[in-house]
Amino acid sequence: MPRLPVLLLLLATALGAQNLRLPSLFSDGAVLQTGDAPVFGKAAPGATIQVTLGEAAATAEADAKGAWRAVLKGLRPSETGRELLIVATKGQSREEFRAADVIVGEVWIGSGQSNMDWTLSRIVPAEQLKAYPSDAALRWFRVAATPAAEPAEDIRGKWTKAAPETAPNISAVAYFFGSHLRGELRQPVGLVVTSIGGTRAEAWGPRGMYDGIKEAQGWQEREDKAVAERAEKKDPKNPPVWSNGPHMNWNGMVHPFVGYGIRGALWYQGESNAGKARDYDWVLGGMIRSWHKAWGREFPFLIVQLPRFGAGNEQWPPLRAQQEKVAATVPGAMMTVNIDLGEEKDIHPRDKKPVGQRLAALALERVYGKPVVGTGPAPLRFEAAADALTVTFDRPVRLVNDGKGFEMLGKDGAWLPAVAEAKGVTLTLRCPGAASPTRARYAWKSWPEWSLVSDGEDRLPVGPWIHPGK
Repeated sequence: MPRLPVLLLLLATALGAQNLRLPSLFSDGAVLQTGDAPVFGKAAPGATIQVTLGEAAATAEADAKGAWRAVLKGLRPSETGRELLIVATKGQSREEFRAADVIVGEVWIGSGQSNMDWTLSRIVPAEQLKAYPSDAALRWFRVAATPAAEPAEDIRGKWTKAAPETAPNISAVAYFFGSHLRGELRQPVGLVVTSIGGTRAEAWGPRGMYDGIKEAQGWQEREDKAVAERAEKKDPKNPPVWSNGPHMNWNGMVHPFVGYGIRGALWYQGESNAGKARDYDWVLGGMIRSWHKAWGREFPFLIVQLPRFGAGNEQWPPLRAQQEKVAATVPGAMMTVNIDLGEEKDIHPRDKKPVGQRLAALALERVYGKPVVGTGPAPLRFEAAADALTVTFDRPVRLVNDGKGFEMLGKDGAWLPAVAEAKGVTLTLRCPGAASPTRARYAWKSWPEWSLVSDGEDRLPVGPWIHPGK
């Protein structure tokens, strides 16, 4: 229920049923997106809607089902909290909605599974959190975990300002992203965090996310059958609505605020899809495209490539390759490399700060056009000659960690360590026991050795690769 002063609520009741409703994101302390910010909700069918925020104003008319949408145009970044006022009139009936302390800045969604969901309290000692700064222009809305069988009308949560007492409950990745972005842009930042641990990408996209995808033929039907069979069993330990149910997180935790003004989205997920890595490119690609379709535009979608984890579990290298493929082929998608991060025996690494900061650097470079480096070097071409393979990158590289992590395919079909030499933009690999110099790979393990980084001040890592690619 939107916040209404008691007097206004009594007035609305006297005139008739309360028809004016807005999603919970439009509430006290909200952050609206710089530029054109849509405001939307429900009202009496045919009602005239007036929306104001300071000097900005917009009007709309509720359709036959009561839905309405107005756009506040040309909003400039502002840390000054103002009142968002919506007035709905129809005949003699007048309803008002007010949200206090609304600011304007850059709004980003943070979604995925547990590594997006993990809060600062789980990686930063309590005593250190007490020193985290208060910042009324860095705010977040943490969406309650509410999967749903059908698209829901609203979410649960509230806008929270950054402060030592609130910091423990924010997603660590989102916080480090937002605070870095805020420091560089000198603008307010709003973060909408909607994530649940252990969830597959299929749970985060709507029905129709597989439409037109050849590899997904029959996929929706199999999902529907599995959901129906689960519902029939009426097993209290396996309820018919669950966080990994197909499309259920989308229904309950994304759909209600589709259309809210955002700059882009952050995505830290993939661990739960690693068992079927070969499908991940079209699953994640279909999910991203479905988000774009729902919002009616292509927006930046920043993917966290999975860091190192779990020696012996070799499902992650192909999953990382699929993440890279999505970033290279899906409009708006882009990716950060994190192959130098992670923990061998913990799927929830504590080093969330570089993950968030790399996402911010990527956004600053690719979304905001700032003169920063947000991506590590990438291979452009591979050339085999005599006993060596030469790899040319898009910018200079250097070797650290004794040049480890490179392999060539041996005559017996086993991968053998290769010797690497870096000079400028080229890397040369040799291996005396290799069958030929045409088959090579780098950091191609779940818990790989790594050694290749940018030769610039950023020292960003080169991502894992295999040649020829699969």
